[in-house]
Parts: sequence; structure tokens; C-alpha cells
Amino acid sequence: MTLKRFDNIGIACRDAPRSHQFYTEVLGCEAEPLEEGATSFGASLGDVAFYIFETSATNDVARDDGMPSNPVGIDHLAFESDDFEAAMTELEAKGVTWVGDTVGEPGGFRYRGFHDPDGNMIYVIHKG
Repeated sequence: MTLKRFDNIGIACRDAPRSHQFYTEVLGCEAEPLEEGATSFGASLGDVAFYIFETSATNDVARDDGMPSNPVGIDHLAFESDDFEAAMTELEAKGVTWVGDTVGEPGGFRYRGFHDPDGNMIYVIHKG
């Protein structure tokens, strides 16, 4: 196979400055400053790179934590945390509204989801 590695995840958004603020200030991604009028930007968190760009598409299908009922396509982003409770507290302080309850028990695999500004599902996970 000539493919060698995963390069990036493309995320369509409605408002690049709003998404830039969310991905950098709420999730803690690294990104170059967004120049005035820019409609796209690159960001990264750990070894994962994102290309986030504005779209004019009009389909507004928000995903939820019931994965089997979500539309076809990339379903979610999941970020691992070594301290699940601290991550949840920090995200709540930054205005995150959770979709559903935490799944799993302390000491084991756990996760909880929320939306980015455009309705894309994001999960915080802890592998126990």
C-alpha cells in the first residue's frame, strides 16, 4: 500500500472565526492566528491535524450520542484525557453543554459527548 499515514481531518463550519475560537480556546488546539477575512485554518492537538473551513452547504443535521441513528459520514472526534473529571470540569467552565450522561464507571472506560459550534459531536474519553 502506498498510503503511509493519517494526515488530517477536514471539518466544515459555518463561521471560521467562531470555530477558531472554539478549537483553540475550548479544546486547546494549536493554530495559527486567523487573519481577518480568512475562511479556513489549520489546527492540531497532539498528533492529530485538522483543516477547518467554511461551507455554504445548508444541511443542518446535528449528530447526537446515539451513534447508530446518526447520518452517514464521519461521526465524531474523540479526545483522550488522563483525568476525565478534570477535563469535564474544565470544559464546563468554558461553556460546553453535554449531550447525554457520562457512559461508563470510574476506573473503567468512560466517555461523554458535546457539540462544537456547528453540531459536530466531540467526546472526551478515559480508558481507565
